Amino acid sequence: MEELLKDILTELQQIRRQTEPVKEVFSVHEAAQYLSISEYTLREWVRMRKIPHHKINKQIRFKKSKLDRWLDRNEVSTSV
Repeated sequence: MEELLKDILTELQQIRRQTEPVKEVFSVHEAAQYLSISEYTLREWVRMRKIPHHKINKQIRFKKSKLDRWLDRNEVSTSV
């Protein structure tokens, strides 16, 4: 049993090393792609302060975790 657990752990570690790390900070282009909207729309939402963002040296950046929370908060529920 212990040998099996060691084998599983070794295999999981190999898989983890092969996978790409998830990017946490997006540019306007990357965030627009992530949200499947145009860069123009995203920039308008930033201008109107409709979407969470950061300005770093006059550049707009988005945290993936904040975009995910924003998406969850703006979910439209369906009525049955």
